[in-house]
Amino acid sequence: MSGRVLKEPLFLGIDGGASGCRVRLCDGAGNILGQGQAGPANTLLGLGQVFGQITEATRQALRQAGLAGDVIGQLHAGAGLAGLSITRERQKLAAFAHPFASFRAEADAYTACLGAHDGGDGGIVIAGTGSCGLAKVAGQVHTVSGWGFALSDQGSGAALGRAALRRALSEHDGILPASSLGRRIMAHFEDRAEAMFLWAETATTGAYADFVPWVFECAGDGDDAAAALLGQTAEDIAQLIEALAAKGAPGIVLGIALLGGLSGPIRPWLPDRVAHLLVTARHDPLHGALMLAGSEVGA
Repeated sequence: MSGRVLKEPLFLGIDGGASGCRVRLCDGAGNILGQGQAGPANTLLGLGQVFGQITEATRQALRQAGLAGDVIGQLHAGAGLAGLSITRERQKLAAFAHPFASFRAEADAYTACLGAHDGGDGGIVIAGTGSCGLAKVAGQVHTVSGWGFALSDQGSGAALGRAALRRALSEHDGILPASSLGRRIMAHFEDRAEAMFLWAETATTGAYADFVPWVFECAGDGDDAAAALLGQTAEDIAQLIEALAAKGAPGIVLGIALLGGLSGPIRPWLPDRVAHLLVTARHDPLHGALMLAGSEVGA
């Protein structure tokens, strides 16, 4: 199979985020030939890291399709990458030598919105490890939040995990009353505040988000502190939904799809006032990335 020249163009969709990278390989008719996944591919981690993960995931997809790894140079790729909302990151990417026949990349929220509405008008709010909102309306792109863990990411898994750890530490210091969630978290750190402090010095957003299942479990067992944290997260997401909807065309209710790993479990906690704004995504972010790939060759 080495050195094979493809008879028909093949398209690669790439979804690169803070938690991992997924790819989907399709033919011109949209048939899925192979898929793959690898580690984090946020451009803020460095483009060497990003394309290393993309290449690993792509080789997996090529193997599933029965194709050799050197075919990668003949693929038409489209990518949604976390970090590309920053002008500096887009400039770096424009100067980077990619391995594909053609390559177009946009922010991961943009490709997610393309997929969710099959290229039409609409919006998305991503509630995953991070959070952001994006809408396409009459050819214009509108965004809310998405400025990273340090400054925004409200309603995200990372923010919820950090809030849970802050609550546990306040309980440990006697500032707030004890809860089952706080006890569970402090036990993880051997009931040592210093151990939590040292962990936090190098903790990634994904590491904070790892505590999210504990919050849901404790809330399900009747822990009021855990329930309050989920209520605040749901309110933060509702505010993102409302802010994005307000950027829609006058007099039009903008349909917004809620996406990301937190979107399913947090849905029952969302306030009723945003229910009429939410719609089901038509396709996933990889579909949107594949639309980008096709746009480069007029497919």
